[in-house]
Amino acid sequence: MPTMKKIAASAVSAIMAVSMLCSSAFADQPYEGYNYDWWGDPVPSQTGYVVDRVVTGLDFGVGKRYNSEAQLKEISEQTGKEVPAEEVIEEFKEPQDLFIDRQTNSLYIVDSGNNRILVTDVEYKNQFIIMDYFYNPETKKYETLKNPHGIFVRHDNNSLNENESTMIYIADYDNNRVIGCYADGTIFQTFTRPSDEFYGAEVTFQPNKVVVDVAGNVYVNILSITDGAVMFAPDGSFSNYFGANRVEQTAQAIANKFWRTILSREAAASFIQAVPMEFNNFDIDDDGFIYTVTQSKSATTDIFKKMNPAGENILINLGYSDYTYGDMASYYYKNQTYGSQITDVDVDENGTIRLLDFGNGRIFEYTDECDLLFIYGGKGNQKGLFTNVTAIEAYNSVVYVLDSRKNSITTFKRTEFGDIVHEAMSLYNLGKYEEASGPWQEVLTRDSNYWFAYIGLGNSELSQGNYSEAMNYFYRNSRAGYNRAFKQYRMQFVRDNFNVFMIIILVLIIALIVLSKLRKHFKKKKAGGIK
Repeated sequence: MPTMKKIAASAVSAIMAVSMLCSSAFADQPYEGYNYDWWGDPVPSQTGYVVDRVVTGLDFGVGKRYNSEAQLKEISEQTGKEVPAEEVIEEFKEPQDLFIDRQTNSLYIVDSGNNRILVTDVEYKNQFIIMDYFYNPETKKYETLKNPHGIFVRHDNNSLNENESTMIYIADYDNNRVIGCYADGTIFQTFTRPSDEFYGAEVTFQPNKVVVDVAGNVYVNILSITDGAVMFAPDGSFSNYFGANRVEQTAQAIANKFWRTILSREAAASFIQAVPMEFNNFDIDDDGFIYTVTQSKSATTDIFKKMNPAGENILINLGYSDYTYGDMASYYYKNQTYGSQITDVDVDENGTIRLLDFGNGRIFEYTDECDLLFIYGGKGNQKGLFTNVTAIEAYNSVVYVLDSRKNSITTFKRTEFGDIVHEAMSLYNLGKYEEASGPWQEVLTRDSNYWFAYIGLGNSELSQGNYSEAMNYFYRNSRAGYNRAFKQYRMQFVRDNFNVFMIIILVLIIALIVLSKLRKHFKKKKAGGIK
């Protein structure tokens, strides 16, 4: 007995030691990898991304102003203070937005608290460029930003002037405007509050975010407006409101609608008007579709939308508008309820969608058909966790997340597992289901809980005519896929057994004819008609 006790104690000690070693090995990944199964239950899953690096303004030393020596001299004369060509970057201060220019591999940072735009490359190898003084040809003066909130960059490939080919749009929040400037800082256009005829006199005009389509139409997100984004034509004139959310169908809204149908106009006017929630952020893809997100703890309507140029949410027709984006359910901890609040959206060059969750500091990555791929990030002070996320951008499998309280940018790089999933997805999106079978099998070998791999393999088998195998993969993972496979299986079964069915039918017909004649024969015999 003492020997058995010693063996048991040794075994327990060994297990605890191994557990501690495993914990130490994964100490640089403070978030838990998980995903959701078909029923919406969280399941453990391998992570598709790990932290690459975390940078702050203190990591970059001296930055260079983009102004020429002559311009700097004019600025110094205008401001009455010396404006040096180079300046220590120091810390970011409450940065609000990021933008990656895929044409030049440039990274733009909206350093809001310091009233400037910082520009470098996506690998942080180039010296930072400081943009904080902008020349206005109309006033012939240099102007500054005041708490900028958003930025968008596009290119005019027909421009002969290199500086003028890069067009930068900045949501200048506290200056109540959006400015459009070239790479040399010259302002070419200013978008300000529309006239009271189109814009409520009591409504503020403080631009939060801005995007521009290929036609030059400018969309400005104003948090105090529920009618959608303020849309300006390329010439700067007010055009329309774009992409308003639908009214949340709460019990109160439904009750008000009912009473308005039976009460007089005067009595109905006393009810509080139900209005849609404003969306908080947006992005535009290479095909001109605009994606919007609404940051709300309670709303369930139009949390995420994909809109065509007409302002219609095409996710409704595709059946994706009723999906739950972010965490499937909120949770309760220490007298507080935590739920997803989607604050930003990014659509990369491959159409992959990433939603940034302000409530829980997480990144949710989806396919272009809104199927969940990965969840990573979280709340906390450790590396790879956040306290106040404000913006997300992605480029070449690297994800950049901005934290306005930590004043830092965290970059995530894809893991080997993430590369395999994206390889499979790439083949899957090209319709090469058979070629995608190998990567999907590898995904399941590494993570049997990764339910989307079952769908990928189901489609692979379906494309090869292996309907029974496809049904096995789709079962409990995709009702629509299972129905498609079962329909094809049923048709194939009928085709493969057509001759057997025809023989059986002919035998049944002959049998019925024979039975019918025998029945008549016995009836006649019974009646005495046959001797």
